[in-house]
Amino acid sequence: MRGFSSVDRGTEKIIYGWLLLAVMSLVFAGIFALLVAMARTPVVEDMLPLGSDYIYVALVGHVDLAVVIWFLAFEGFLWSATSTAHTGTALFSRNLGWASVLLSALGMGLVVVSAVFGLGPAELANYVPVLVTPVFYAGLVLFASGILLNLINTFLTLLKAKREGKVLPVLTFGMAVAGAAVFVAFLCFALSAYYQWATGKIFIDSERLFWGGGHILQFANTISMVTVWIYISRLVLREDPVSPSVAKALFVFYLFFIIPAPFIYFFIDTSEQAYKEVFTGLMRWGLGPSTAVFMLASVRKMFTAKRLWKDPAYSSLLLSIAVFLLGGVIALMISGVNTKIPAHYHCVIGAVTIAFMGLFYEVAPAFNRVLWSRKMAVVQPYLYSLGILMFAAGLYMAGSHGVARKTYGQEQNLNNIAKVVSMSIMGAGGLVAIAGGITFVLNALLTLVGRKGPGPGAVVDGEAAGCEKPWR
Repeated sequence: MRGFSSVDRGTEKIIYGWLLLAVMSLVFAGIFALLVAMARTPVVEDMLPLGSDYIYVALVGHVDLAVVIWFLAFEGFLWSATSTAHTGTALFSRNLGWASVLLSALGMGLVVVSAVFGLGPAELANYVPVLVTPVFYAGLVLFASGILLNLINTFLTLLKAKREGKVLPVLTFGMAVAGAAVFVAFLCFALSAYYQWATGKIFIDSERLFWGGGHILQFANTISMVTVWIYISRLVLREDPVSPSVAKALFVFYLFFIIPAPFIYFFIDTSEQAYKEVFTGLMRWGLGPSTAVFMLASVRKMFTAKRLWKDPAYSSLLLSIAVFLLGGVIALMISGVNTKIPAHYHCVIGAVTIAFMGLFYEVAPAFNRVLWSRKMAVVQPYLYSLGILMFAAGLYMAGSHGVARKTYGQEQNLNNIAKVVSMSIMGAGGLVAIAGGITFVLNALLTLVGRKGPGPGAVVDGEAAGCEKPWR
């Protein structure tokens, strides 16, 4: 089994840099989750910047780091790895590679600083909540610039591979489609900002700015998750859930709903309700079919193979599929504007996170890193998934009794026992999920910065391991 032996040392360090950046984003996301709790604690809340209003600032920091930055940074790792190690092609430009990592790291740093010190009021927009301060906006722009440079470098590397007569492997193809989705999402952000500016608006409406591109980013995240499902299936079960030709066709199907997105801005004003509805429709009809096929095929392979319940990658694959399926079922049962909506999307984004965490345990040895704790790796996927399921169940129950979304404290109007019990389940689930997240972050960070060892590298193109995995 090859690790990154097919790439030069400089490229391997760039790939490692993206993986480390992704893990660090979860470190800070966990810190902000703690700050959210502190902002609800009497006496302590008065010691924080902005007092009790700091909870909204901490929420912005947590959401952006745990969802936007964590996902895109891990996808940055996947783009760098699949375009080089999986194709046997040298990275187009190592200078461009390093610039992308450093720009994104600097951008993340500014986001963290602006949220820690509460440099501006919070605006809880969907998909990308913001702090209204130049420092935060600069952080977002720098991080996005790093991601964009990584995408350019990735596509130039793939073009180089094609010129060398190489056929793109399934994992590389899948991440290329995810990269195309991110590029389209950024274009949507730019078009939305331009049209708001062109209409003479003094203040940008963040909700409408990020609405269209935010929906397309969910395509990128879902496609990346499905690609990781295939990757884990190959690593653990030694076979793909579907054939390469079928997988590529399913990935192309996503593009039919991604590519038209920027043209919407030429026909529908962002201030119209139709703007929101059409992007919701794209996601509703575009994500389901291909993802369902991948899901069913993966489950079939898992239940016809040996059960590896103590393998964190195997359990992560199964749990990611189960949690994503629950999120889809909840989506079909949403009515009104209540906490059923966050119950749905916490399952969906939780499923992406579970898959990414599971893959980490498989790829970390590719950098000759010894897993810090085998026991923690075995327990962590179950702990985190249980927390997400409890959290979503509590939110769904609360929504069924009329609790509105995006309300906190007394605004939630918990005036009966059913609402109190539901939100208590949500709170308990949140604590369990945080414990699972901390377990992963601690194990992952200590693995990446810890002692080196002769562990096996990541599987590339399905080659078998030359030595036993460290947790078995």
